[in-house]
Parts: sequence; C-alpha cells; structure tokens
Amino acid sequence: MTMTPADAFTAFAVGREPGAPKIEMTQALGPRLTDHRGLIDLPAITVLFDDLGGYPFYVTDRSSSSMQARLTMSMLHRPAVTERLTATAELRLQNPGYGTTTVDISGDDGRTLCVGLARNVRVGRALVVDGDGTLELASPVTPDDAAVPAAPDASLSGREVIDAIRAGDAPIGPLSELLGGSVTAVDDDGLTFTCITAPWMGNVMGTMHGGVIGAIVGQACSFGAQAAMLPGREYQIVDFTVAFLRSPAVDGRGVHARVTPVKLGKRLSIFDAELRDDEGTLLARATADARFDV
Repeated sequence: MTMTPADAFTAFAVGREPGAPKIEMTQALGPRLTDHRGLIDLPAITVLFDDLGGYPFYVTDRSSSSMQARLTMSMLHRPAVTERLTATAELRLQNPGYGTTTVDISGDDGRTLCVGLARNVRVGRALVVDGDGTLELASPVTPDDAAVPAAPDASLSGREVIDAIRAGDAPIGPLSELLGGSVTAVDDDGLTFTCITAPWMGNVMGTMHGGVIGAIVGQACSFGAQAAMLPGREYQIVDFTVAFLRSPAVDGRGVHARVTPVKLGKRLSIFDAELRDDEGTLLARATADARFDV
C-alpha cells in the first residue's frame, strides 16, 4: 500500500455525515484498516474514539487547546471489515483544567461495538492550523485501497506467525503498513513494534494525534497477543487503556512499542506496553486484555 494520507482523519476514514451534530462522527471501515489476520480489531478505531472523546471538553473553552491524557476502551463485538461506525460522546465531568467524556461507538445495525472514557486536560498549546482548531470533516469513503490479508496458517503457533511477519514471509497487514510499522524484535519476554512517524499523523498542535498513538500501541499489543497463541486459536483485544505522557514528533523519526505479557491465560491474557522514541524517552504506557477464546 502506497497511500500518503493528508491527515489522521483521511488515513482512518473518519468524518461526519451531512447535518450531523459535532458530537457525532462516522468511520468507514475497510481493507486499509485490517490487521495481519484480515480482521478489524480495536487499533483500527482509536482515532475515531480519541478525537470525538476530546471534542465536548474542547468546545467548552475554544480559547485554550486541550488534549486527551488517557483513553479507556472496551470492545463488545468485532466490527465487520466494511462496517460503517457511528460514534457519539457526552461530557460527564468538567472543570477549568480537566474533563471526562464518555464515548459510544455503534455499528451498521445499531449494535454497540465499543464503549469507554476519555480523560481530557487543558494544555493551552499553540495550534498549527488556522482558526480555532475545529475541523470541517466530510462524509468518509470506504478505504478499499488495500487487499485484505488471508488468515495466518492455522497450523502455525503465534510465535511462528510473528517470526514470519518479521522475516517478511507473511503480511504485516494494511493497518501496520499505514503506520509505517515493522516488528523489529521478538524474544521470550515480548516484542517490539516500530513505526516511522510521518506528518499526516499530526494533530492541530503539530504533534502526534492521540488516536494514532493508540493505534500504534494497540497494534503492538495485538502482535504481543498473536505471539502467545497456540496453533489454531483466535484472539481479540477487548480492553485497552493508554496513558499519553509526552507528545511524539511526526518528522520521520521512529517510535518503538515494547510489549510484554503480564499474564497468559486460556481465556484472557494481559499485556503491558511502553512507547518510546529513538532516544528512549517514554511517550505512552498501555495495558491491553486479549480474549483467547473467540
């Protein structure tokens, strides 16, 4: 896939339907957002969740910029590859410096797919876009400019799947390609997923969009779960919390997500992840729960 997006919204096919309220956004899922298994998993929807999760708090004071300090997401069902998602948000707590927003994401038939919280913080940073940072978004188009990968060989262990991806003998998946990602290290203690930053990953303040950070760290956790799988088994990331500690630059430098298993179970496993830049500065920390019985 050779697409160079204009921004995170274009990359992840996030927008608004004509006449929709500002606290409602739409995402058109498609092949570009599938993982190495040809599936849509939680990392594909973090841009939608993060951006809408910040909007209700931001508009309470447009004179000062804000961002998300933490996202907490729970997946209830897996979206279909070409499903069209609708997200709504409600500000639950507001004071001058902080806010808490709930986000609900539903699918084509109105079924709830994901729920969660965004913790908002007022930062007062200068914007790199004209106006007050409120973007006018078009109705998104299905991102069908990539081929959906075939599922990995069911006879392979998860570690063998990851080793094949790292060696270039198996596809890493369109979403990871979009993120400029590669598996750069794997051992018995975990793995490292490295992404090369690009300007399209930026937010209105010129640093990496929180949803892109979430996608990178979430996809790293997905690979961590894959590495722990027995042959013939499937998994899904069902709970994910990421804390944003520093804002990565988007100038072509690398960011590196190191994932380590905390507990490996037959039905549910837990993974921790840390995102660092090339100098080793800690940028984000995350925890993901993966179901191993799907």
